[in-house]
Amino acid sequence: MGVRQMVSRVAAAGLLAAAAVLTPATAAQAAPTGCSAWDSAGVGYATCTGGTGTVWVVIQCLSLAGDEITRLGNAAAVGQLSRATCPSSVYWSLQPEPWYTTSG
Repeated sequence: MGVRQMVSRVAAAGLLAAAAVLTPATAAQAAPTGCSAWDSAGVGYATCTGGTGTVWVVIQCLSLAGDEITRLGNAAAVGQLSRATCPSSVYWSLQPEPWYTTSG
């Protein structure tokens, strides 16, 4: 194989590799979509309505003494609820709004 032919093959392989990286994900590989987080009666919730993967609600709890802790809810598949609560004490409250994180 000549030098010119080898360079052509290496260049073609590089273009194929770049195309594979830049190809958009298929529906089966899509990250969760349509996600939202909210709270109700001191409990944080999160859910996603489309895609595939997992969602977790994340909440920040604040005590009357000023202590703060972050809590992560259960892992939930698309269409299911992730739920998290602050420690079971009247001295803790959920502050501010819950948010979510995803993996897909």
